[in-house]
Amino acid sequence: MAKIEHFAIYAAVDEVAALKDFYLDAFAMRVAIDNGAGDPPGYFLVDDAGLALELIGRPVASAAVNPRWAYHLAFWTDDFSATEAALATRGIVFETETRVDSDDLKTSFFLDPAGNRCQIVWRNKRIKL
Repeated sequence: MAKIEHFAIYAAVDEVAALKDFYLDAFAMRVAIDNGAGDPPGYFLVDDAGLALELIGRPVASAAVNPRWAYHLAFWTDDFSATEAALATRGIVFETETRVDSDDLKTSFFLDPAGNRCQIVWRNKRIKL
């Protein structure tokens, strides 16, 4: 059976190290592979569940895609309100039109510092692995 090995997102070459620091600090991820001196620079970050996020530098002159309809990266949180508040203190602005706040589901979408679309999510019943 196939399993997802990692998910990759991009940042401008001169922003990828700062993006790595954002994910390390905001979501307590760890660096598994440091290729920050590579061409292009990049990093593999992992969480406590063993899921990997690859950050890849793209040339500054290359246009970023609009992630609104292309993808999003979702992070589970046990304490939705605390996570949302902690991200807000970092200057994160959440979408208001897509917010869900019910007894079964809480979600908020935002853009990371490089413009990648992200989501924090809490579910009353987690998706079964």
